[in-house]
Formats: sequence, structure tokens, C-alpha cells
Amino acid sequence: MSKLKILTPDDLSKISDDFGEILEREISKTISTKELEDLDLDITLSYENEQLDVDVDVGVLFDELSEITQDQIMKAIDEAYLKFDSYIDENFRV
Repeated sequence: MSKLKILTPDDLSKISDDFGEILEREISKTISTKELEDLDLDITLSYENEQLDVDVDVGVLFDELSEITQDQIMKAIDEAYLKFDSYIDENFRV
């Protein structure tokens, strides 16, 4: 795998925004908008010594009749991380 390029504050902002969009897309594949009352994404980026760490907290408020499980949400988050890895490889590696 190639090395991560040196990231600027603008790069980090774009990465955070784009990861949020990836997460929203993956979660919306799992949860119908009819079942979702609220979605709160808290993305934390840490970039030190040319290493990027990304942590996300996902808060989901379901409709009371929803049958979505935590396991389904975790699978959607895992899929988002896989797509995010590809995004980083395509856009921020040298």
C-alpha cells in the first residue's frame, strides 16, 4: 500500500465531510427513512506523524415500530469504513 500524502486542514475537513456522506448512504441502505427518526454522526479525525485515525460515534433514534437491530447498524458502519478505505486510497495516497 502506498503512503498517505501529507494532509492539510482542508483535506481533513473534506475527509470528514465525505466520510459522513459515506456513512449516511450505508446506514440509509439498512434503515428505511420511515423507521429513522434521527441520525447523529460524530466523526473525529486524528492526524499525527502522517497517520490518520478516524473514529465515529453513530446515534440512531428509531421509530418505535422499527425492527432494526444494533447488529444491522454495525454492519452498515463496517461497510462504510471499507468504502472509506477505498476513498482514501483513491484520493489521498501517493
